[in-house]
Amino acid sequence: MLVAALDTATLGLSCALVEIVPGAPPRLVRARRESAPVRPAAGETGGHGGRLPGALSALLEEAGLRLADVEGFAVGLGPGSFTGLRIGLATWKGLAYASRRPIAGASSLAAMALAASRGAPADALLVPLLDARKGEVYAGFFRAAAGGVEPVEPEAALPPDALAARLAGPAGALVFGEGREAHAGALATLARPVAPHDVLAPDALEIAALAAPRLAGAGFDALALFALEPHYVRKSEAEIRFPEGMPPGPRDRR
Repeated sequence: MLVAALDTATLGLSCALVEIVPGAPPRLVRARRESAPVRPAAGETGGHGGRLPGALSALLEEAGLRLADVEGFAVGLGPGSFTGLRIGLATWKGLAYASRRPIAGASSLAAMALAASRGAPADALLVPLLDARKGEVYAGFFRAAAGGVEPVEPEAALPPDALAARLAGPAGALVFGEGREAHAGALATLARPVAPHDVLAPDALEIAALAAPRLAGAGFDALALFALEPHYVRKSEAEIRFPEGMPPGPRDRR
């Protein structure tokens, strides 16, 4: 089964074509990673919206394939950039709907944990981190299990010092990812990272691997597609500022 996989949880867009065969590790066909500038220069394409679905089209062309050859879609659900997640999910849902192919989502943090689990001790607590801005990190808590990973605790958005306090007790916690790099000072007392230069952000290959059990043998399901949503973990700025909803505008007061 040829799966088009995507993650847009960070400024790095990860897109891949992956062959899924039941009972075998996923096989990478083609992959690319593009980094969006925080502030694009004049005339420069900014954000994931300007790179999708062109990234997939380029991979298909390189592999001598067409969109019709894609049999399923896998997408990272976050947590991460609210805008990036919305763009990635909307693009992949649109492609899945138009081609009548199944689609499944997976945690972006779980994808990082899966990548790190290959070089970690069997009983290690895997703690992938992404920079959540506003003085926080997105943190996941996983252990390797049966060729994959399983969550130990719910994913959370935490200040670095709160995360350090939470991990003060568990032995063998392995903390890694771009969130650790961004808050290196506050997290300096934690255990050494796992392959820090290799597992900094989610990769589309692991997204495909996590989604594979729900895609294998599945058909197009419109209800499942429409129900697929990003996993933000924390509230948006609008939800924080207006917990009861947006105040009425001038026309609403008439």
